[in-house]
Amino acid sequence: MEQNTIDFGHYQNFWIEQQKNAKHMEPDKAWAHIRDFIKRHNTCGFATGYGTYIRCTPIEYTYMDGDFWFVSEGGNKFIGLEKNRNVSMAIFEYYGDARDSHGLQVTGTAQFYSNTSEEFKTLLAFKGIPYDAVKAAKVDVAVVRVVPSQFEMYDTDFVKMGYDVRQTVKAEDCK
Repeated sequence: MEQNTIDFGHYQNFWIEQQKNAKHMEPDKAWAHIRDFIKRHNTCGFATGYGTYIRCTPIEYTYMDGDFWFVSEGGNKFIGLEKNRNVSMAIFEYYGDARDSHGLQVTGTAQFYSNTSEEFKTLLAFKGIPYDAVKAAKVDVAVVRVVPSQFEMYDTDFVKMGYDVRQTVKAEDCK
């Protein structure tokens, strides 16, 4: 069976070319919109990988102090995390049609903490969960912190505000 080929360069460069003439928001205005979107949700697709291995896990996150925090008892996502700390996350809403679409991609770097660390205790306090209750459960969990480097949002609400549908904000502009 013959397989058709496509011009990968054309498709890889689509958004790069489209963004050259796009109307961009001021980073602080785009960031405010993105931050509100992050806070309205608590679940993402969390992608890890290295070499030919890839994994995307649906997982709950906590957004605290500008970073994403995950608590996990384990799973195949750690195969990629062991060898590659670069991660990607996707947060999105149900897609109704092209006039009402909202999704965010976050890239960042993972850090790890034990379930006895001060970081874990701070996270639990932020979530209103007593550390003693978790300690009593005797469950060994890993705490993963993702420090974002970039936020890329595709949101039709941007168009309604007079901007391009896609806005990108570097983490260093999110202070």
